[in-house]
Amino acid sequence: MVSTGAQLYVAQLRLSNQKAFYANAHTLHRKLDKHQRPAQARPPRRYKHVVERSVVDGFPIWTVLPRGRIEQHVFHLHGGGYVEEIESHHWRFAARLADRIGAAVTLPIYPLVPRHGHTETLPMVQHSFDQVLGDVPAEDIVLSGDSAGGALVLAIAQRLREEGRAQPSRTLLFSPWLDVTLPDPLSELIDEHDPMLGLAGLREAGRMYAEGGDRADPRISPLHADLTGLGPFSLFIGTRDLLLPDARRFTARAEDAGVPVDYYEHRGMFHNWVMQRIPEGREAMNHVERILRRPPSAP
Repeated sequence: MVSTGAQLYVAQLRLSNQKAFYANAHTLHRKLDKHQRPAQARPPRRYKHVVERSVVDGFPIWTVLPRGRIEQHVFHLHGGGYVEEIESHHWRFAARLADRIGAAVTLPIYPLVPRHGHTETLPMVQHSFDQVLGDVPAEDIVLSGDSAGGALVLAIAQRLREEGRAQPSRTLLFSPWLDVTLPDPLSELIDEHDPMLGLAGLREAGRMYAEGGDRADPRISPLHADLTGLGPFSLFIGTRDLLLPDARRFTARAEDAGVPVDYYEHRGMFHNWVMQRIPEGREAMNHVERILRRPPSAP
């Protein structure tokens, strides 16, 4: 049963024509500047948390600090199809984890297309991880990403494995974008009911991000990655999210590879509902907190 709050939120998305940005390639390009305003790359005004700033490869990274002792460190990469800047709900997410579980939360402001592609974005987020978390024990680290950010943190996890480094205690994936080509026919059907995303615009964003390279490269589309040896995942997805089919396929592949996966599919929910101010979002965030409070060895 979808809550009244969620129904009202979806209605608001429809009225504001949120989906139009991803309707087609032309509209995506025409509206890019609005979604990449420099002011968005800073903490909101009147943000009530201590925030540290550093720079990696010429781009800022922000770390939101808890008021007391740091219990663990969450490295979160925001979503937005590689074309949208960080948004207010990402800052709320960081503040909640800082307040409720004593986490420091790092939010890199990574390069966006069309000015940059994966050849710059991937090194920047990997260098950010190394700079901020290079000396932090793996059991105290959580990788986290929503939408495109989910693919980015999976690229980091793959690199850690390739370098023989320990995996983080857990990886959180919120509505992850796992294949930039979005090939599943079911996504075409869900597109009609998704109030936020559109296949044509997303595919154009993915094309630009790949910069003419192989869009099945596992660093770009982790659905095609060898998942053996990666750490445990928790994946949240809704049935009105056109990324759903690839999330299901990714989960099955992870289980086949022996990777522990907590999979949460919520009926009637849209893209990244977890971070929204609706009852289902608060319920999901409560569950995220329970996950992060588990001992590192817990399933």
